[in-house]
Amino acid sequence: MTSTSKVERIQPEQAEQVPSPAQEKDQVHRVLLGKKQILVTEDEPLLIQLERAGIHVEYQCREGYCSSCSIKLLWGQVSYPFEPMAWVQSGYLLACCAIVKSDIEIAFFE
Repeated sequence: MTSTSKVERIQPEQAEQVPSPAQEKDQVHRVLLGKKQILVTEDEPLLIQLERAGIHVEYQCREGYCSSCSIKLLWGQVSYPFEPMAWVQSGYLLACCAIVKSDIEIAFFE
């Protein structure tokens, strides 16, 4: 049995500077809520981290089905690891499944 695979060496200057998954998950972002500020990571959804900080958010399903945890997103970016089943109104986020991807400012319903 012979193998024809060829291994090429990549010079350090040729390698892309792509953050490893561990580096991406270690990203820390600020969440501003009125005069409060908390630090969150990309490791888990916003709802869990708000609760840990003592901020109460209404919720029911915690899986993106009901939109009870909808929060106004004033600025910043979030993403969803999966498409929520609930409708996400423009300018809002679903705290139960939103992953914070930048510093953000949020507000409860105005």
